[in-house]
Order: sequence, then structure tokens, then C-alpha cells
Amino acid sequence: MFRDALIDALSANDAGIAVLDGTAAHSYAELDDWSSSLAATLRPLADTPEDCAAVLLPNGGSWIAAYLAVHKAGMAVAPVNAVLTEHEIARVLEHVRPRAVLTGPEQADGVEELCTGRGLRVHVITVPPERPVARGPRGAAGDVRQRSEADAPCMVMHTSGSTGACRPLVQTGRALHLATGFWHRRHRAPDDVVAVPIPLAHAYGHLAAVSTLLAGATLLVSSRAFEPTRWLEELAARDVTVVEAVPTVYRGLLEASDGRWRPAALRRCLSAGQQTPAGLREDWHRRTGVELLQSWGMTELGGPGLSPTTDSCRDSAGVPVPGLEVRVVDHRASGRPAPAGTAGELWVRGAQVTPGRRTGSRQVIPVTDDDGWLRTGDLVLRDEHGCVRVVGRSKDTIMTGGYSVEPAEVEDVLRTHPRVEDAAVIARADHRRGEVPHAVVVPGPGGRPDAEELLVHCRRLLARYKVPRSVDFAERLPLSATGKLDRAALRERYGVPEQEDMSHAAV
Repeated sequence: MFRDALIDALSANDAGIAVLDGTAAHSYAELDDWSSSLAATLRPLADTPEDCAAVLLPNGGSWIAAYLAVHKAGMAVAPVNAVLTEHEIARVLEHVRPRAVLTGPEQADGVEELCTGRGLRVHVITVPPERPVARGPRGAAGDVRQRSEADAPCMVMHTSGSTGACRPLVQTGRALHLATGFWHRRHRAPDDVVAVPIPLAHAYGHLAAVSTLLAGATLLVSSRAFEPTRWLEELAARDVTVVEAVPTVYRGLLEASDGRWRPAALRRCLSAGQQTPAGLREDWHRRTGVELLQSWGMTELGGPGLSPTTDSCRDSAGVPVPGLEVRVVDHRASGRPAPAGTAGELWVRGAQVTPGRRTGSRQVIPVTDDDGWLRTGDLVLRDEHGCVRVVGRSKDTIMTGGYSVEPAEVEDVLRTHPRVEDAAVIARADHRRGEVPHAVVVPGPGGRPDAEELLVHCRRLLARYKVPRSVDFAERLPLSATGKLDRAALRERYGVPEQEDMSHAAV
């Protein structure tokens, strides 16, 4: 299914350019050779279908080669975002317990030391940024076809959990086949040049990249942090036809273009990761002549759940993708349909839904109810055309620049500071990123710490997108009648910046 289709795409397109990464152009044939060579090293480590290998690399040809190699070796691939801190990488590896980590030369020694220090028995395999000159064996995927099972683990993608713990979510070959198959048939053509200026280790980045390969098109990525001016130059120089990105990227491109950019080749622009403001969609369409289509998906689905289809769904996230059942449920009376015309929680069910989260002992714990329904935590409205519009969330997840941040994870890090007694994290609206984390801190007995000191502490342990952008201090956190943290009261009191309060510290 999924692996077979992916491997067939390599041989079918052979001399076509698969990846442009700022340093080189990698053909499908080169990626086939490169990945087969790496797979030969991995294959002896794959004893069971549950074995996995982590890919810890920046965007580029090496990421794609390593990703393909893991699949060719018959192992589940576990992408690890290269922007994570050592602390976060360690947590991911402890949960996944991979047989191998494929990483770059500059990180290999550090990963080796990290695994040794944590007692992890992991083979660290160095992947150079460019394909070695020596050609590896072609057509080394035969074992994969025999071992491929539709419902066996094929990928372990990470998202943060409501408890702050890392949640490695399993995706089967069937789920990835459905997600990427639908996406490439709907949004790709063989002659497309597809720009993906987001991490490939992100669920949306993975979907965009793999769909491009399945279509035999060309993927444009960069290992560097997003720089709008440089990307505008790349979009023009490479005659990019499709862009897949989060709203923050589109806003950055518009602001950097200064009104003079008019992409001649561009035909389709897709946005996901968080809600796309109507004003941004209107500005993009007016400035480029191309509609900015929004969609909705989850790591738990391996990609899309809602996709734009017709003009009637222009102002929504679209309609359910094929094979996915949806319900709009009254979130105040779980299980009952939401009254007509009112928002309810989106529940989904289907083969795309993850079988569950993976533990360090390789158990898979379901995240659905007994009937297979996944409660997404998103509040939606569904109209007479079946179009679903996301209007909010019933959960506390913060969506910032396409990334999800669980408050509990940031709160746990803040509490490790010696002068913090307690902490809570909420979302604040942000023009550029949609939302950003804001911390409310109760100082400990040692006295109130400096706000910048707390932010430096967070930067050492968290990826930058998780670090609070501002800090407030309070004598105590508000509690509900049952003694739980009252996040609604926190949002009412601290959700809007108070300019006169000098305790705020911006990052």
C-alpha cells in the first residue's frame, strides 16, 4: 500500500528532480540509490514490524533519503523536529525507543552521548547532507513488499499531550496511504514545483512532501529558518506552482513582498496547521491572484481531515476527506448532537485515525472511545452543504505558527525554576503567529524572579515556539469550585496584554 506506492514513485520518475534544497538538486534516481544504501545498514536492525528508526535531520535531500531508507528497511519512521532542544529530543527517544537514529555529521556525537547518558541502546547512523558518490544497490525494496502490512505501524509522529508528556502517535500504512493518496490526487500534478517552507517532521510538512513525491513532482525545501525575502526569491526563480504552509508563512511573504510580487507560475496555495484569518486569505488573493485554501487536519489522522472542494466551502475548512466520518457533538453534553446552527465539538472516525499512542514498552494505547470516535477538541459549525468551519477549541492547546503547544508541558518546565512555586500558561492573540504562549507565574519563597530569567530558563529546555512570549506574576492562580486550575478565569484576567503592567517581558 503506502510503502509500495512510495517506492514505485522513485523508479517511475527516475531522472526527474525530486528535491531542491538550496544546496543541490536531487533526482528520483539519486534518492533511490541513496536511500537503498542507507536501508542496507538499517535492515539488519529490523526484527519486528514494531521496530522504528528516528530521523533527526533538517529539511533537505538527506531528510528525504533517510525517511525513504527507514521505509525500505521495513521499519516505522519516527521524525524528530530538528529545532527541538536536547532535553526534548531525549524525551522523544525515551518514549519511542528506536533501534536507530539517522542524523547529520554535526549532531551525531551529541546524539551518541545523549543516548548513552540515558541508557538507550541505539545505533546512531550519520547521514551526510549530500548523496555519497558511490552508488548503492538499486531495487533493494523486495523485503519491504513482503513485510508491508496495511495495519502495521508505519510512522510514529509526535505531538504534545494534555499532561505535558510527549505523545508518540502511531500511523499505519493504511492511514498514510489514504491521507497522502487523497492529497496528491487532489492537489498535485507531475509538473508541479511545490514549496514547503515548514518542517518535514511536522505532520503537515510530511503530508505535503510525501504527496509531492507520490505525484512525481519537485519538492522545494530549505534547512534554514524561514526568511520571507529569500523565499520570495526562490518562489520566483524556481517557478513554484504550489505552496503549502501555515498562515504565519503567508503573512510573512505578503509583508516582505512590498506589493510588488506577482508570481506568474503559481496555481494553488494551501494553508493548514491553524485557522487562516479571512483578512489574510483576502489579502493573499488580491495580491497574488491565487486563492488561499484552508484545510484542517491532525497528527492523529496522519494529515487531512477536512479539505476544500467547492466554492460553497470557500470560507470553511472544507468537507470531510473520503472515508472519514464526522459528528458535531454538544461539548456540554457529550455524545449528543449539537443543536442546529450552534457550535459543537468535532468527533471523527475512520481508518485514517491513529490506533493510539506508543509507550516505551511498544504498547499502543487507544486515544479513541470504544466505538472508534476521536474527540478532536475543536469546536465547529457545519452548514447545509456539509462544509465545516472551525470556530474555536474546547481544549487548552495553543496553536502558534502552525505548531501545537500544550500548556502543561511549558508549565512543568517553569516549575523547575528554583524561584517558581506554580505557573500556568494560556494563549494570547498574536497578529503574526495567530496565538503565542503567555505565562502566569506564582513566585516561590526565594522572591520574584526576573521575567527574562524565566524565559532564558525555558529556552534551554524547550523549542523556541513553545517559549512564552510574555510573563505575568500573581500571588496565586485562580481555582474552580472543585479545586482545579480555572483557565477561563486566567484567560479573562491575563489573555489581553495590559500595557501599563511593567512585569510583562516580550521575547
